[in-house]
Amino acid sequence: MTCENKRLTTVEEIEGVVGRPASMIMLKEVGALDEGSVAVLARSPIAGFGHRDAAGTSRTTFVGGGPGFVRVHSARRISFSANESAHGPASLVFLLPGVGETLRVNGSASTRRGRVVLDVEQVYVHCAQAVLRSGLWKPPVDPTPAEVTGTGPLAQPGVANFLAGAPFLALSTWDSSRGSDTSPRGDKQTAARILDGRTLVIPDRKGNKRTDTLRNLVEDDRLSFAALVPGRTDVLHVRGRATITVDPALLEPLSLRGTPPHAALVVDVEAAELTESDAVAEARLWTPAAHVDRDEAPDMMALGKAHLAANTAGVVNLVPVTWLRRLMNLSYRWGLRKEGYDVDH
Repeated sequence: MTCENKRLTTVEEIEGVVGRPASMIMLKEVGALDEGSVAVLARSPIAGFGHRDAAGTSRTTFVGGGPGFVRVHSARRISFSANESAHGPASLVFLLPGVGETLRVNGSASTRRGRVVLDVEQVYVHCAQAVLRSGLWKPPVDPTPAEVTGTGPLAQPGVANFLAGAPFLALSTWDSSRGSDTSPRGDKQTAARILDGRTLVIPDRKGNKRTDTLRNLVEDDRLSFAALVPGRTDVLHVRGRATITVDPALLEPLSLRGTPPHAALVVDVEAAELTESDAVAEARLWTPAAHVDRDEAPDMMALGKAHLAANTAGVVNLVPVTWLRRLMNLSYRWGLRKEGYDVDH
């Protein structure tokens, strides 16, 4: 592959590197909130929220502050308080502290009297790999102090050291047909690595082959993300433009135990802002008492199964949830080991 074509610029090229998702993965989507989804919203204290303002500027932040911060008006409409002005395609990824799987809700947003109203178009459970990679709910690890060459948004005070300790991102992209997606991204110790004062690289490691982020970037290269550091209550908000690379010179330094990611995002950063987050502070994410009780938490595996059953005439109901959980846990462990992670869970 020559220097000219180390970037992926078409869906066909993406599929040639990543592959295609199994049909069961895509059949887990539903078009409205069901009872199980509402139960997750009632217990989730925080969500990553990707949206654009009236000027079309991309922004990702964290919203919430406590369980049940979302008001469910109907199966197709929710609202929540936010210091944001959202217009058009928007997306949310809901977190349950202590749980690996997340719930993703996509739709169209508007702002009314200090509340964001989201008309729901797509709902599905996301696998646990991003949270497992990041160790999000484990005790924080002291990061290695970071150095930045050159000038730019990433050279601002505190930004580089924050990123050095941020293993988890909520990353938002958009397509050209009014669709939005906010994806959980996790990696060992740091999910986005600084190349210079205005450039980041984010590894794209193997997963369920659902390539929403990559497909969107082929159509619209603008993205934004919000980064978390376990134990801290501030959030780093970043926006910029990204390309998808398979350049070995960029992928090899991202290797884990000799295994590089299959691709990476190279982000030309336009803005980086480190601010205190009321949502993170009030959600007490890093307090063990805030982690949901496994016996009382919504069963994300059962919810994913219900969504799949809704699209397969109930065929999947023949498989007990306990079997699915065991199979998924084995799949997570196998996949993470193959990527180069030490798996101890």
